[in-house]
Amino acid sequence: MVSMRRVAAVAAVSMIGLSACSGTDSANSAVPGAPPKDNSVIANAPVAAAADILPGSTMEKIKQRGELIVGGSLDAPLLSQQNPVTGQVEGFDADMGKALAKYIIGQPKVKIVNSASETREALLSNGTVDVVFQTYTITPERAEQVAFAGPYYSSGLTIAVKKGTTGIAKPEDLNGKTVIAGANTPAIPAIKQIAPQADIVTFGSDPECIQALKQDRGVAYVQDETLLVADAQKDPTIQVVGSPFTTDPYGIGLKHGDDQFKKFVNDWLTKMQAQGVWQQIWKNSLGTVVQGEAPAPPQIGSVPGS
Repeated sequence: MVSMRRVAAVAAVSMIGLSACSGTDSANSAVPGAPPKDNSVIANAPVAAAADILPGSTMEKIKQRGELIVGGSLDAPLLSQQNPVTGQVEGFDADMGKALAKYIIGQPKVKIVNSASETREALLSNGTVDVVFQTYTITPERAEQVAFAGPYYSSGLTIAVKKGTTGIAKPEDLNGKTVIAGANTPAIPAIKQIAPQADIVTFGSDPECIQALKQDRGVAYVQDETLLVADAQKDPTIQVVGSPFTTDPYGIGLKHGDDQFKKFVNDWLTKMQAQGVWQQIWKNSLGTVVQGEAPAPPQIGSVPGS
């Protein structure tokens, strides 16, 4: 599916970056005082009917505030990266957040809180952020702490090594080796299942994991395919080996127990897909380096925890 097409694209093009693990500082998605950017895709995104903004709901609170607060990344190329010139946060996740803001508020007004994989649940539960768009893989365990709308995208885990490393071509080759993984990421249980004799060491962010790999603190790093291909594109000493060995559905993180908001976000996502806006956002971001047409979006509610 989409991950296989990405693999085919790696040989021909420079790929992208997701940041499943990032820092914890906060930042606005635009230069202070600058109007929000409304590109042609976002201009075509739907706006909720007044009747859909229910009194006392999360949607109404966001609309009254005039800004959607998103837990996300500022350093994930083609997913959610802050443009150093304009200050705008650009990419697939960033534009999805802007489109949701437009659906609620009527304008794509978004504030990005740069979050880490180990802080996302807390940011949602304590109300610091309204939603999380950050390569947030849906799992039943996470669904006990947060709610997930979607899934809205699908990827998979793969392996990165230092260029020139031999003896690692498939997940089973990780047995008996020290393997790096991001803290609180799906890579940890996946490694335990497929290579139970591996020794797992964890770090809090993707840059820390890459640094640990380069320092030989582990012989391999397991993470989302698109994130690792981006790392390899930025750093020629890193090499991605093999194909994804899992299917990881990304969800839109929401505060646990807010069924009303979850239904609202899923209804929005359905409209985004039906009207082709989701597909156009993909083409303008991930699709600039992945060959072919936009993939079919994953079915909403199709995985445990969604």
